[in-house]
Amino acid sequence: MIKNILNRYSCYILFICLNSNLSTNAQTFVNIESGVFFTTINDIRNGNNGTLFSLKNYFQTPVSPFFRLRAGYVSNGKNHFSYLYAPLKIQETSTLENDILFDGKNFKAYTPIEAVYQFNSYRFTYNRILLSKNYFKFGVGLSAKIRDAGVSLKNKEFYRENFSIGFVPLINLIANWDIPQKMGINFFGEVIVASKGRAIDLSLSGRYSFTKNLQGNIGYRLLEGGANGTNRYNFIQLHFIYVSLNYSFNKNAKQP
Repeated sequence: MIKNILNRYSCYILFICLNSNLSTNAQTFVNIESGVFFTTINDIRNGNNGTLFSLKNYFQTPVSPFFRLRAGYVSNGKNHFSYLYAPLKIQETSTLENDILFDGKNFKAYTPIEAVYQFNSYRFTYNRILLSKNYFKFGVGLSAKIRDAGVSLKNKEFYRENFSIGFVPLINLIANWDIPQKMGINFFGEVIVASKGRAIDLSLSGRYSFTKNLQGNIGYRLLEGGANGTNRYNFIQLHFIYVSLNYSFNKNAKQP
């Protein structure tokens, strides 16, 4: 039910972003990003006495495709508002050499186990450009992240899951360098670090402007973090290679 509500509100917010024109100098935009990602760390434990296991090493997670959609607007060239929809899912089946105690159930070795890892992210972002000089721009802001994440294990005897929805505040940074001949370099990062966990999403890309309204990017993204709780432990490190297209619906202001 909560997932349906999130998806429904995602559509509403996307519609608002595309139709907002709060200023005569506002610019709405849509950014579509896709590519492939691979896992270097995905360590999981569920239950106070649960087994700590690696989804990467135990299940040999492959290189997988992904998709992201961001929509928003820029007001007066300084105030950036956007909404991000970023679904992510890994699903693999393996036969393990060791038992896994997960959510109070013992998943026996040498029996096929299906693992599903999900990390869907919904983010509302505000960023203000504080420095705009020559070919360089720098901005700082806040993001409100809602994550729908968790892990499930299933074999012929048991099915257990720990999916949950939570809220995470993030600090975001924008830095853009314009290069002559319609090119540039974009950096965007969202970060929070606490005693029991952290969330880090960093991207660096090269930009090319096909027209005044259409830009393309090729880049690298690092998604890293997790939480260390009494009953749950999960830390991940995912690497993304992507291409993206950004379309602006007017040209009164520049999208970073």
